[in-house]
Amino acid sequence: MQDTFTKDPIDQIVETSLNEVLEQWRNEGLSDAEMLQKIDTVDFSEVYQSLASTVKEDSFTFFKEHMFEIALEEKSQTGEFFARQEQQWGKCFAASQTMYTIAIEAAEEYSKYISDNSDTQIVKDKQFTMLVLQHIHGRACQEFLEVLYMLRLGFADGAYARWRSMYELCCNAKFICTYGEQIAKKYFEQAETEDQKYTWAAGVTCNSGQVLGKKPNFNDIQDNCDIDPEWKKQYKLACLVNHGSPQGTFKRLANGPGTNCIPVGHSNYGIAMPAVQSAITLLWISYLFFSLFPTTEYMTRILLLQEWLDFLRKQYEETEKRLFGEFMKRNDENE
Repeated sequence: MQDTFTKDPIDQIVETSLNEVLEQWRNEGLSDAEMLQKIDTVDFSEVYQSLASTVKEDSFTFFKEHMFEIALEEKSQTGEFFARQEQQWGKCFAASQTMYTIAIEAAEEYSKYISDNSDTQIVKDKQFTMLVLQHIHGRACQEFLEVLYMLRLGFADGAYARWRSMYELCCNAKFICTYGEQIAKKYFEQAETEDQKYTWAAGVTCNSGQVLGKKPNFNDIQDNCDIDPEWKKQYKLACLVNHGSPQGTFKRLANGPGTNCIPVGHSNYGIAMPAVQSAITLLWISYLFFSLFPTTEYMTRILLLQEWLDFLRKQYEETEKRLFGEFMKRNDENE
């Protein structure tokens, strides 16, 4: 059993150089004692530092002179991945892009419809709720697009971390819709402060009878906005992915179960879950937004988004099964 490290290249250079000098001294007739005396005068820390500095400078010069070649080579390899990714998941990505377009176009038309009716009392009574949900919906749409781009690039974990933000936005929007205009006003006004906490929800008497104290947290929001408990499990998983947790380190979405590798770049695995969940969340926030002042026109848009979600989910599930069905089946059997 080896109890020392194999020498690194710089150590080997120093050792080789020292052996050459010793051989030269022997040829010059120096005794072992004389050679040891000479060696004792050498400051090896300075030798190593000087050598390391030289190697660093040589390496820096090499990479500086060849950075465009290196970048071009990486770009070529990445391009090959993108081509395979589009070939494998292209229909799915097109479905996601279309859902984004449906949601954006509907939101633009809905905002114009509300603006045209801004003088009515019913709109005035919900002006802050409308303003807040309009911005939350817009932010959620942008994050949905960020999720899609990260999935195209093969970063499922990054996409899931962005879904986490979408989910938080939806919980905030649901809470605001549940507890009214004054909460929306507080949410809006807090944007002009440096307070990043959930202070805007303080003092709310929840439907459960709980009164939120001066320092509410996201769990308070989540527990009092009437959501499916299953979402809390998904949110917890997204937190593990997003934070420096052991689970997020060893069980990344991009790394298949039982796969003994360390992902450091693009991966075509783990795409379906963040794609589908971000689509569900986009439908959720769109429903909350369009329900503020419900009309047949915009309820029709919700129905369209619901049907499109079913279509989108089918595309991702079928593609995942086609690409990884056997792999996933084997791992399910081994658990």
